[in-house]
Amino acid sequence: MEARQIAEEEATTLPPALREAVDAAYAAFQHHRAPTQMLDVCIACCMDEAMEREMRRLPLRQVTNRHFYEYNGSAKSSEQPADELLYFLPRMLELLAQGKELHHSTELYLDRLGKCPADALSPKERAAVDAFALAFFREGLGSTGREASPFDGANAFDILLMFHKGGVSIAPLLAHWLADERESAVQHYANASYWDFWGQHEIQNAFSEDQPEFRETMKAWLLDEGNRQRFAQQILAMDTSAMGPPAHCTCGGCMGEKQILEAVFDLASE
Repeated sequence: MEARQIAEEEATTLPPALREAVDAAYAAFQHHRAPTQMLDVCIACCMDEAMEREMRRLPLRQVTNRHFYEYNGSAKSSEQPADELLYFLPRMLELLAQGKELHHSTELYLDRLGKCPADALSPKERAAVDAFALAFFREGLGSTGREASPFDGANAFDILLMFHKGGVSIAPLLAHWLADERESAVQHYANASYWDFWGQHEIQNAFSEDQPEFRETMKAWLLDEGNRQRFAQQILAMDTSAMGPPAHCTCGGCMGEKQILEAVFDLASE
């Protein structure tokens, strides 16, 4: 199957809200032109030279996650060439929405975007990125467990950190999460906070160690009395009777969905 056909088929698989957000991103960034010079990568040891040329020359919608994986993982400038990155950004967001792997670590998927100059995006472009982030986060909160999800196995805190490192304000995402009454959103809260916060009352993610603003924002949100009570009430209202026992493990600390919800209820209610 030709790359163009694959791209066309992939375009039909996104949920409507995400498809709309991706299309809006393409429209907002359409004036950026493909780079004509070598990309901001290392072709000596990080990115294959042929793949670098392909990435510049292929039609944008035919650039694959393999190109972005090498591009994002390559050595790069501390300040990114905005014109280059913003040309590729709509396709990067589209592949992200499809759950494609764009780097070895989810938290770094949008790192290049965050390294662009602060004024690199126009108001229209910034609005398109913010709208995508909200649509992506909302869609991800709607899926749990083995269900297909744009989160692609990452927990919700990883996703928030990814957007923060990309220069996206996470305040609207947190506000949505607090108002989201779907049980799946509550399960995301329980899972992420159980494993990555409540143990030490600090965000437990190595990629957040140089992100004090993110850590402080998350800590304040998680410890806020009203927020804690809101989620505790949502957990209490859930029917967990159909949740089976935890899978067998040898560590002695087996925790299934029901056990995590119960533990987080106690922690949030303190």
